[in-house]
Amino acid sequence: MTKCPVCSQVFQKGDYQSLSKHLSLASDKNDPFHTAWLQDYVPMPNYGSPEFINNLKEFFKISDGSLKSWIATTFTKKFYSEKPHPFIEAMQKPKKSIFMGYGVENYFFLKQKIKSLAYVIAKTDKEDIQKLESTIISPNINYNMKDNAAEIAMLFKMYEGLGLGIDSVKNSMPLPPTIYSIKIWNAIAENDHWIETVAAINTMDLFFCPQLKDYGAKLPFFAPNVLDNEWIPDSVKQYLKFVTDPSHEYSMEALDLIEKYAKELNLIEEVQSTFLRSLDAMDRHLQARLTRAKQYDSR
Repeated sequence: MTKCPVCSQVFQKGDYQSLSKHLSLASDKNDPFHTAWLQDYVPMPNYGSPEFINNLKEFFKISDGSLKSWIATTFTKKFYSEKPHPFIEAMQKPKKSIFMGYGVENYFFLKQKIKSLAYVIAKTDKEDIQKLESTIISPNINYNMKDNAAEIAMLFKMYEGLGLGIDSVKNSMPLPPTIYSIKIWNAIAENDHWIETVAAINTMDLFFCPQLKDYGAKLPFFAPNVLDNEWIPDSVKQYLKFVTDPSHEYSMEALDLIEKYAKELNLIEEVQSTFLRSLDAMDRHLQARLTRAKQYDSR
């Protein structure tokens, strides 16, 4: 099925005519979510023009036959282009508050990530998928604060280095954009095909993937000199080293599996649309990290 990448309305497979009409009508009504998506991905002065459907088809076209490449390139353009996401810009010259905002909001994303990938394990009998997802979530469920094998434990240690109480973070509420994004990710996990959930969640680890430079990334996740900066607590540096360590980075392996099963199950269009929904959810979540950082700045 062809899905709207904003609201998930379903159309017949390959029916970009109906999808274009749906998006054009939403634009005419000034729907903020659809309009924002169009401006980000298929910018045009007139969405009622005949060229719109061709531009829409071109956007979704997998020109080299590689869904993996399409996803990685689309992700890179969204966050690491010539005009990178404001959060990525902030990570090049971060203040303490940036790490605080990142750490607090990321806790809620990480909890949802564990939950979403558990849905995947429950929904499929594909052993390679189950193995990948269990490898990712198991350490974050059965973690030990004395070792460095789980992201959630490293995150808690980062809190301590930043002067944040672990319990205070656990007992806090995520900001509204993160709440919205978590609802999107949870709905995908509950209602959509398991390979769509893999595409929605595992691809968000592309932030830490060094191979993104092969897809046009202009910046790393954080500036390398961050690790040499004396004012940054060691616990923060250890967390950043952990998430960018290739031995803890599975996004490229996930992309290979996404491509394999999306083609095998004939769900390429569904995977594309659901991945795009997740991209926008992550965009909102990153904005929440920045807003949280500003709140710490104002104290």
